[in-house]
Amino acid sequence: MCFSITASFSSAAILITGGLFCLKKTAHANKPYWVFALLPLMFGIQQAIEGVVWWALGANHPENLRLSALGFLFFSHFIWLVWIPFSCYQTEPSNNRKMLFLLISGTGVIFGASMFTPFLLYSDWLTVSAVNHSIAYQTTLIYDEYLPRIVVTAGYMLIVLVPLMLSSGRHHRILGMLALLSAVLTMAFFNFAFISVWCYFAAVISLYVYYITVIKPESVTRHA
Repeated sequence: MCFSITASFSSAAILITGGLFCLKKTAHANKPYWVFALLPLMFGIQQAIEGVVWWALGANHPENLRLSALGFLFFSHFIWLVWIPFSCYQTEPSNNRKMLFLLISGTGVIFGASMFTPFLLYSDWLTVSAVNHSIAYQTTLIYDEYLPRIVVTAGYMLIVLVPLMLSSGRHHRILGMLALLSAVLTMAFFNFAFISVWCYFAAVISLYVYYITVIKPESVTRHA
């Protein structure tokens, strides 16, 4: 997250607490939504990890910095590519769309693994620095030699956003539109730290899940 270690851990505490309420609310009353309901909790964990990144940067601990950065990128470069399409699959009533979302989730597994695994093998493929009160993750991808980074970013966004935007559920579509808007704003104003800042915006947006599962649970149905 941008700004500071305090902001990262504060947002993590809010998201994890809200996420636990979401999970409790959907565990029995609306089981198909439990994967979707986990989003705030998981974003909270990711933000907590980035708090450790901030700490490691300030304390000049290279080993802890690398481990925490890998933890953050495990979410950004792998988990979200799988989890978000799968959450749409879980709640989708249309069989054709269910199969599409499952296929996209499988594509996310392959695409995410191809991006994240090299970070584990080659330490110089990932560097982390603080830029303008934000954390910049400079990464090398196996696609860099063949494709412009904007094409890879577009592929990433399609995997994450298409299931949300095509979902039969109104709440999924709203979440998708908010995520798209946040991506556009991040590209326009925070492109130097796109990974960190978009994940922060997505984390804030995920509190919408708290709204629909805890505050307005009656609005969550298979045809929401």
